[in-house]
Amino acid sequence: MEVFLIRHAESTNNIRKNDNERVADPELTQRGLLQRDHLASFIQEGRHLTNAERKTGGVVLDQLYCSAMQRALQTTLPVGQAIGLKPEVWLDIHEVGGLYELNPVDGKKVGCSGLKREEVNHDFPEYLLPATLTNQGWWNKEAEDMTATHSRVKQVLQLLTDRSAENFRIGLVTHGAFMSICFSLMFKLLPSKKMMFQHYNSGISRISFEKKDRIIIQYLNSFEYLPEKLRIPRPGFD
Repeated sequence: MEVFLIRHAESTNNIRKNDNERVADPELTQRGLLQRDHLASFIQEGRHLTNAERKTGGVVLDQLYCSAMQRALQTTLPVGQAIGLKPEVWLDIHEVGGLYELNPVDGKKVGCSGLKREEVNHDFPEYLLPATLTNQGWWNKEAEDMTATHSRVKQVLQLLTDRSAENFRIGLVTHGAFMSICFSLMFKLLPSKKMMFQHYNSGISRISFEKKDRIIIQYLNSFEYLPEKLRIPRPGFD
């Protein structure tokens, strides 16, 4: 099975000047909207595949997943439309920490509810939603700590590993820190705040999940398809 990890396009949090401007569930910027359109064309044309794979034909992706965060939902929209797939919301591929605001007094994280099922259905009617996304909001709890984060990412990787025998191409529109921890775990590296696998907004990494728990990293952080003015390095995770 081939997995394409895709970081969401640029959000308003990515361009904030300080944490006072941070919001819990940011939308895409105008530049992010342009990035996602280039991403959709890139995937539609099969340029995330090898030349040999393109020549053999077939679908460019068999399944397309995204998190329930607005920036991922919005990034995925034109991709699904371009390739004729209904995106599926996978709650567990959300960003590290979950959905939270920062208390302006003490800076502590305060959990938020997240988009409700009816809101996602209204804005993204073609998306396939899990039963666990209710009208109470998809998050609706305290911020996630790093122990919970690592447990969640391990579960996602295990689910992908369990599907390794499938002859599928899967796209996951997800988040920077989530992707970094995925690679840390795949490389069996210890967690560290001083180390990260960086991805540009709309950057793509390809991983082959093969039988007998064999994982091959085919490429990392491919963003060269974007025009120069849309290639924005991100020193942080948001």
